[in-house]
Amino acid sequence: MDIQWSLVLFTAIASCGTWVSVGVAVDELRGLTQRTNLVASVLALVLAVVGGIASVTHLSHPDRIMAVLGHPTPGIFLEALLIGLFIVCVAVYLILLKRQAGAGARKAVAVLAAVIGIVFSFASGYSYMMEARTTWNTITLPLGYLGFGAASGLSLYLLLVACKKESAEAVKLAGLETVIGGVLALVSGLAFGFASGAATGDAAAIFWVALVCGGLAPLVCGWLARSKPASAVTMATVAFAGGIIGSIAFRAVMWMVG
Repeated sequence: MDIQWSLVLFTAIASCGTWVSVGVAVDELRGLTQRTNLVASVLALVLAVVGGIASVTHLSHPDRIMAVLGHPTPGIFLEALLIGLFIVCVAVYLILLKRQAGAGARKAVAVLAAVIGIVFSFASGYSYMMEARTTWNTITLPLGYLGFGAASGLSLYLLLVACKKESAEAVKLAGLETVIGGVLALVSGLAFGFASGAATGDAAAIFWVALVCGGLAPLVCGWLARSKPASAVTMATVAFAGGIIGSIAFRAVMWMVG
């Protein structure tokens, strides 16, 4: 089956952004960073918008765009609703941050944005489940979308924390989050690989690249960044590069086995 690159980039980019907001929310609850959350939230917002634009390019013609807007499928409607709500929540959080609003309000909005973002990363894979395509009709597919989104987004948050030269405690926390993201990608990716046959079929080579880059690299590099905060920039760069490559590759494999 031909790979629909517009849809691949939409979910990979937008999910990365939504999981950056998870890092922001965790830090709002812990209060370890001083400089990262503003730039991280702006980046999350930009990634969500860019991802949305990438999805529109799949339709390629104004008539098709208007047709989809007039008759949205449940999957398209849910994805659009969630990404819209996510953008609104992040925008509100940025306003609160700039106005130095109370910690309680910031925490509530940051957590809400994170929850919506997590649900979006799952829903963007769930919309592909259908009985007509048995290789897609498995709960491990949306779990894989969630897992690889977590690995790429949390490793990007680690990179921002490291580049902003936050405290060692903040780097260690972001490193632990990246490890968790890597584990989620590995477990969900393996589950989908064997449930769909991607692990041993014609797409096996790309599948294992996705797993190593998108799961193992964030796991190992996140752990090393946590153990040695001084090397966090390098480790986070490798983790993020692997995370986003793996996220894109996982989605490409989905289309290949479809």
